[in-house]
Formats: sequence, C-alpha cells, structure tokens
Amino acid sequence: MSNYTATIIKTGNSYALRVPKSYVENAKLELGQKVQIGAPVVLPKDYDPEAVKKAVRNLQAIGAYRSIKDPVAWQREIRKDRPLPGRS
Repeated sequence: MSNYTATIIKTGNSYALRVPKSYVENAKLELGQKVQIGAPVVLPKDYDPEAVKKAVRNLQAIGAYRSIKDPVAWQREIRKDRPLPGRS
C-alpha cells in the first residue's frame, strides 16, 4: 500500500480532497468517477512506532504465537462467537 499526501481544499460550501496525480494514475481513476476511501487514521500524540516495533519483537522473542499452527483456522475459531459484519 502506498501513502499519498492529500490536501483539503474549500470549494464553495463544501470541501474537496486534492490528491497527487500519481494517486489517480495508479488507481486508474477517471474524471467524475466516485471512489470509496477509508476513514482517516489519527494517531495519538504519544504514539511511538519504535515502542510498537519493540513490543512486536518481544512477542516474537517469547514465542507468544508459536502454538498457532494455522493462523487462518485460528482466526475462524476465535470469531465463531459473532457474525462478521456484512456476512451471513
């Protein structure tokens, strides 16, 4: 997944999200085409990516997930208690 820097601009009584030309070209978008974009992710002010990396390394070092032989089956098992959104 690529990251793009977008700019919010005011257009009359609404707002527009201006994206780089490469975003439009890479996504093969055409003028007037409507697209769905995800909600923005706002990181907390005290977010420390190095601390997250360290935590993941610590989990790997202690073998926290070593007992999971099949991650796909494990996910299915832990999600049995509730239906997934948009699925029957």
